[in-house]
Amino acid sequence: MATKTQPTNIFYVKAVPDKDDPQRAKCTFFTDFDCKYKVKPPLSIPQSAGEAVFVHAPSAANWLLVGAVADRVDTTIVDPSFLPATFNQVSIPMPRTEVITQGVLLIFSSQGTTTQLFSSADPVIRNNDA
Repeated sequence: MATKTQPTNIFYVKAVPDKDDPQRAKCTFFTDFDCKYKVKPPLSIPQSAGEAVFVHAPSAANWLLVGAVADRVDTTIVDPSFLPATFNQVSIPMPRTEVITQGVLLIFSSQGTTTQLFSSADPVIRNNDA
C-alpha cells in the first residue's frame, strides 16, 4: 500500500452533479493523479508553493473545468478574482510571505456546447503546510 507523501499544492478534482441541487457540482479532492488519496476541505498547501492548482480528473459527469472564483475569507474585504482554467486546470495564487485563507468556487461546464455552468461548494485553501 502506497503512503501519502509531503504536502502538495496540486489537487485533483472529480466533479459530478449534486444530488440535492443538480445546478451545483459536488467535488471530491485528491492529492494524487490516480485519485486514491482523498482530502477534505479545508485544503492545505506549503506556504512556499505560491499557488494551489486544481486539476479536473475524469468523472461520471462529462464536464470541463472552465475556471474559478477566489476570495480571501480571513479578511472583511470582499475582492473576488475570476481565474480562467487552461487545459482543465486552474491555478489560485497564494502569497509566499504570509499565511492566508481563500475560498474558491470551481466552475464547470458541459462539454461541446456550453448549456449550463455548475459551481462547486466553497473549498477553502490555507497556505500553512498543516
